[in-house]
Amino acid sequence: MRAGAWPAGPAIENIKKDMCMSDAKKIGFFEKYLTVWVLLCMTAGWVFGHFFPRLTESLSRMEMVAGSQVNTPIAILIWLMIYPMMLKIDFAALKGVARKPAGLGVTLFVNWLVKPFSMALLGWFFIGHVFAPWLGACRT
Repeated sequence: MRAGAWPAGPAIENIKKDMCMSDAKKIGFFEKYLTVWVLLCMTAGWVFGHFFPRLTESLSRMEMVAGSQVNTPIAILIWLMIYPMMLKIDFAALKGVARKPAGLGVTLFVNWLVKPFSMALLGWFFIGHVFAPWLGACRT
């Protein structure tokens, strides 16, 4: 058998089919270039803020409730970003979570115990030490 050749047999044929990329689910155009879209949106935000400061100021004053500091345009855009993902949730599969609770337990542990304290530690380190000379008196 030459180097790189596949051995013969029905079991090997199944392995070759499993490894074949033609059967794999392909990612869409938007997902494929997600980094590009994010960079374009960040650039567009900077351009609007730089060249249209009054528009940016008026958008930043739009709050859900006065003094709430919840920006209405941002809230709407975040909702529009999250809504398509919510549509893909298989709510029927949630019934099976009780049968295998380990995944849910790990998720709750990481999201409610590990992440908040690790983010607080990173914030303390970077804001309190790394960037402290540049922040000066505006730190709280």
